[in-house]
Amino acid sequence: MPNFACHLAVGAVSSALAVAYGDALYGLGNTGSTLAFLAGVSGALLPDLDSDTSKTLRLSGVVAGLGAAAAAAGFALSPGNFLNRPWHPLHASLAAFGAFLLFNTLMIELLKRNTVHRGLFHSLAVPFLYAGLWAVLCTGMGRRIVFAVWIMGAGGVFLHLVLDAGKSRSFRPLKVYTQDLGASTRLWIATAMVNFLVLVNPFLPA
Repeated sequence: MPNFACHLAVGAVSSALAVAYGDALYGLGNTGSTLAFLAGVSGALLPDLDSDTSKTLRLSGVVAGLGAAAAAAGFALSPGNFLNRPWHPLHASLAAFGAFLLFNTLMIELLKRNTVHRGLFHSLAVPFLYAGLWAVLCTGMGRRIVFAVWIMGAGGVFLHLVLDAGKSRSFRPLKVYTQDLGASTRLWIATAMVNFLVLVNPFLPA
């Protein structure tokens, strides 16, 4: 099967070309182009979150840990009466390091315990759900950027699935449902709800 380096390279090159084309046509701007590129590249890696030995899984732990560390440091260094803030920089650094270790471990263990390789993350619902979540994050940036990140997020995940299918010479990686029909049904319902919220939203700014 294509490895991490292959998915990353193909995702990065394809996303860069698609974003450059989209920016030339629709003027996405620096922020919109960057977000769309990140949606495409991260989407190209996303399905391998269900592999216990993948670099994508370890990377997800690092991202979760860094986010938690930044939040902990920001909270500890901000003024406030709760927990006698702001803290000394050394204490804030220790809190950030602890948050990193905790959330890094939690993210990896959560994924390992609740996924199986080539399971739900390889469902055809995932490209649309992932794209919808990116679009939700960008709703305040205007319809043009929302659709750009939606297309790039979905396209990145589809690219991963198609590469897997091509390498295995089988359509097994492209599944509408997995063996867990209940979980697959819930996944499709969540996908429909998220995308309806974003794509059929009359209040989305132009």
